[in-house]
Amino acid sequence: MNDSYSIIAPAKLNLNLFVRGKANNGLHLIESDVCFLELSDKIFFEFSDNDNFVQNISNKSLLIDDKYNLILEALNEFRFLTRWDKKFQIYLDKNIPIGAGLGGGSADAAATLILLRKLFNRDSKTKKLSISNLYKIANKLGSDVPACLESKSLKISGYGNKIKRIKLSNNYYYLLVNPNIQLSTKQVFSHFNYFSEDLPENKKNYLENVSIYNSLLSSAISLAPQIHTILSILKKLPNIVAFGMSGSGSTCFGIFKDLKNILPIYNYFEDNYFIWYGRMKDYSINRVHCSKMLENKF
Repeated sequence: MNDSYSIIAPAKLNLNLFVRGKANNGLHLIESDVCFLELSDKIFFEFSDNDNFVQNISNKSLLIDDKYNLILEALNEFRFLTRWDKKFQIYLDKNIPIGAGLGGGSADAAATLILLRKLFNRDSKTKKLSISNLYKIANKLGSDVPACLESKSLKISGYGNKIKRIKLSNNYYYLLVNPNIQLSTKQVFSHFNYFSEDLPENKKNYLENVSIYNSLLSSAISLAPQIHTILSILKKLPNIVAFGMSGSGSTCFGIFKDLKNILPIYNYFEDNYFIWYGRMKDYSINRVHCSKMLENKF
């Protein structure tokens, strides 16, 4: 049985997102405080004679394209940079909802780059690949991918290219509620209006000294009105510290001091909604693990 190499790809939560303008390259300029959650995908790589990509199909709503996805894009870009021709069996255990404003695809791409660098540097007798080279690839793959390489509490600015570490308290529990509606970032930005009227659900509330706010809320609600309903429910929950929408939606979140305040909330939401709760976590870039491949994955 061959060795399997695995890595966690954690979900990114935008505690806030301010759209500040548009750069000359057409990308929107943003500011955002983000943290990473215990919710994560897991990716397995095994050396093989041919490339093959499969994923956990127990939840069909989480299936991604097995021919064109950010994991395979990351692999192709890594090969282009390094000229490394190794082939892999790849297995994705997908848990982060798709098109949910949680950076799942970007997290998968970033984790893939970290894992490939580990294997490449172990395989190469001479030339080693630096972390800075991963950021060059990450910037090509998407604006969220560099932050997902860090997978720590961050302040992001520019068009995702400026990253600074921040300190966030880990004394809270996070509740995620997603109405099982996929929203594309491009689509939400296309409906964005700098002069749109602010919504009651988008008034600033705070997690300690962090403002919870999202400039894209109005445009996301215009595409998925369920977001408005979820936030209205969260707002009324007892003992909630703060609430908001992550990224370009459609995931909403509530922040609580005590786990016992989260457990009764399931009755408030539709049965088919994705609901998760847990803590934030800072991840190490050295999180590649080696184990024996479970044969039933392939």
